Amino acid sequence: MPRTPHLAFVALLVAAGCDDEPSAPEPTSEEPPTAENRAEESVDESTATPAQVAEDSEACVLGVVVAWAGATPAPPGVTRTEAEARARAERLLQEVEDGTPLSEIARRESDAPTSRARGGAMGTWPRDEWPELHAALRDPIFALAVGQHTGVIRAPYGFVVAERCPVEKVHTRHVLIRYAGARNAPEDLSRSREEARALAEQIRAELVEGADFATVARERSEDSSAERGGDLGEVGRGLLMPAYEEAAFQLSPGEVSEVVETPFGFHIIERL
Repeated sequence: MPRTPHLAFVALLVAAGCDDEPSAPEPTSEEPPTAENRAEESVDESTATPAQVAEDSEACVLGVVVAWAGATPAPPGVTRTEAEARARAERLLQEVEDGTPLSEIARRESDAPTSRARGGAMGTWPRDEWPELHAALRDPIFALAVGQHTGVIRAPYGFVVAERCPVEKVHTRHVLIRYAGARNAPEDLSRSREEARALAEQIRAELVEGADFATVARERSEDSSAERGGDLGEVGRGLLMPAYEEAAFQLSPGEVSEVVETPFGFHIIERL
């Protein structure tokens, strides 16, 4: 059975819609989904296929976010009014309806930097674990089939045009080497970025030559997953730092990545 993520390594996970900001109050309004305005349908798990049950219980979200000054939070430099933000979101929705992939629009236009770097991937969550921050998206997304998109939805952090994407997960373990100034690095860490990269390259060479990954992670990885041999569990798209996520999904099972840098330091990743 796949292992699920452990809360202790949540530093690797991000609040995808607004990029590491705290939760905000639920929105006061939202727009209904456009895809034929389908009502949410329940699935009888006694007769449904596994794919149907999975589709009803868990969802992946792609989105493009248009923020306004005063949104919670408002990205630095955003000066448009709420009315201007809605008008811009409506224009982007028209692009989607004209056939431009939402992922392409998100990479070009979204005001959520982390999800923008992932082509709009905002996260993958079970229905009953849906984050409060994205509460406005839950029911519209679950009312859609994979590949369909919503209308313009008002969320605390901006107006969102979202698409339901297929649930894809990756199970990885990693070794993390930090350097002074990296996110969550100890204040007394003196290792430079160059020294950290060199050490990570050395460790990767040992792993490629046959060293046991779990043992190396327990002894040398510098985050809380070390006690589990670096195991980060099975995680859906949109929840890992963009560089880590991109590398992880490109690996074949058993393959070890090149050294990957995120704001936390340098990672060597193995896909399980």
